[in-house]
Amino acid sequence: MRKFLLNLFIVCFVSFSANAQSFSNQGKDFWVGYGYHQVMVGNNGQDMVLYFATDQLTTVTVSIPGLGYTQTYPNIAANTIFTTPILPKTGATDARLLTSGLSSKGIHIESTSPIVAYAHIYNASVSGACVLLPTNTLGKEYYSINYTNNSNSANANSWFYIVAADTGTTVVEIEPSASTTNGWSAGSSNTITLTQGQVYNVMGSLILNAGCGGGGQPPCTSVDLTGSVIKSVASGSGVCKKIAVFSGSGRISLTCNNTPSSSDNYMVQ
Repeated sequence: MRKFLLNLFIVCFVSFSANAQSFSNQGKDFWVGYGYHQVMVGNNGQDMVLYFATDQLTTVTVSIPGLGYTQTYPNIAANTIFTTPILPKTGATDARLLTSGLSSKGIHIESTSPIVAYAHIYNASVSGACVLLPTNTLGKEYYSINYTNNSNSANANSWFYIVAADTGTTVVEIEPSASTTNGWSAGSSNTITLTQGQVYNVMGSLILNAGCGGGGQPPCTSVDLTGSVIKSVASGSGVCKKIAVFSGSGRISLTCNNTPSSSDNYMVQ
């Protein structure tokens, strides 16, 4: 799967843009998180890497400021795809988003020349990749897009997370469309406060059934968080700030009859 995706990126390296809106997925500054993969609660066998496609000689720095992690990759050649080493998933710099709540695990990507950046979280054939949007394109209000979360594996929550991209204090209002593992109910209004690089992760509640983890047959299910509202709002310290929002699933199966035979994680910005 990794090799297939990398070849696809090489063949299809082109940044999309809309000149009237000055919008492109090519940039010099990005924020992302290490989104939840179902294997994290098992053998922690998943890995996350970043891909950088560039048409100019560039140097890229990947950091997790809140955890003290920094790696610089100098002189990446023009017209190449660069793959980072595996991002940390244990110890003091463990970047995984395992549970609902606040953390300082935002991953920051900075480059000296414009790049197209991708994140890839994979475990054997259970794999999901995501194109990243640069900080200058980020907005202030989003809706989470998920799906009916059937899986052939337990602990396959749907989720979304928010990364504070601006300096200073970022205040965010969250209204989940379904119940979450941190005790929020569907339709409730919740306010959180972040500083740059902090992440708030929201995990959808699991739906327990006799076919999941009890010796029977799947599906194993989680609530669908589609339609959850995430909005940056003004606070006493200033205007509303830009936020990066990602949604996904630890593992999901998309079939016509809701009977999962296989499943994959996914993450999308």
